[in-house]
Order: sequence, then structure tokens, then C-alpha cells
Amino acid sequence: MKGKTHMIIGAAAGAAVASYYSTETGIMLICSSIFGALVPDIDHPKSKINQKILPIKNKVFRMIVYLLLGLALIYVNAKSGIKGFRLLGCILIITSLSHHRGFTHSLLGFIFFSTAIYVLLNQYGFVGVYIGFSIGYFSHLIADFITNGGIELFYPWKKNMSFPITIKTGGIGENIVLIIASIYFVYKFQFLIVFQFLIGKV
Repeated sequence: MKGKTHMIIGAAAGAAVASYYSTETGIMLICSSIFGALVPDIDHPKSKINQKILPIKNKVFRMIVYLLLGLALIYVNAKSGIKGFRLLGCILIITSLSHHRGFTHSLLGFIFFSTAIYVLLNQYGFVGVYIGFSIGYFSHLIADFITNGGIELFYPWKKNMSFPITIKTGGIGENIVLIIASIYFVYKFQFLIVFQFLIGKV
């Protein structure tokens, strides 16, 4: 699916859970869910995130940038001892060498990225960010799983898998999903604000 669809689905998925938390944590959860929903596509040089990161948007440059970022994080971990940087660095190195809808679109990628975020943020008490990121990331996998391209769900097994009934990326089916997710997000977000105000959490 397209980046904007992933963003809205991630926001809707985050909003579905956000009402169980305070307004501040809920909004943080939704924002991190949107970010998490975009992360799996860092394996594509022209994704929404890479549009901001990569000055040259091709596969070779993407590989070089993420390889260097990974090595830099491992170095920072060795110098500072900050937990999670070494794991995240290793993940980015794997990502730099993987293809689109491979490692980052798999259950293995989800576990690795979520664990790295948890290790990095849990020590500072940002539980909402970790929960939101994980929800958004997983929503991306589900969304691409129902497209006709499928994903390598059980990477490193290089077998694209998809739901029996699929939709075309950028087609009418995706537009319908986008509209439904947008309506649901607006409803849940308004409910979050109003409900939290009524119970005095704002």
C-alpha cells in the first residue's frame, strides 16, 4: 500500500488503543504508531521516510546510508553503553542488505525492531511510544499482507505470502480502506479527547 494509507491505518490502529491511556500518553501513542507504520518501508529508496532521509533515492545509496547508520550506532553503543543502539545498528545493517518487502516486512523484522525500541525507551519510561510503534509496525505488515504483492512473512524464507483475497496497491480497494480508516481514526480521536476531558484527565 501507499505511504499515506499506511499512515492513516497506523493512526487508526493507535487510536483504537489510545483511549485506555491518558490524553498525553494517547497522543504520543498515536504519533509513534504513525511512525511505526512507515518504518517497514525503509527498505524502499522512494518510501515516505527515505524521501526525507536520502538525498539520492536509489537502491545503492539506500544500502550505503543504512549500512553507515548501522555501523555508527554500534560505535555509539561501544562508546556510550546506551542500551539498544547495538541491536538497532545490527538491524539497520540487515535492512541495508535486504530487498523491498523482505526482512522489514517479516515477523522477524517486527520482533527485532520492536525489541530494539523497547530496550531503548523502556529505561526512560516511554511505554506509550513502544506500544504505539509496535502497533503501527504490525498494522503495516497486515496492510501489505492483503495486497496482491504480498510480503515475505517468514523471512529469511524467500516466499511471498498474501491473504487469499487481495487488493491492488493504489487501486479502488486501497482507497476504500483509506476512507474507512480515516473515518474510524477521526471518531476514535474525538472520543479520546472528549472522554478524557469528561473524566478529568485533560
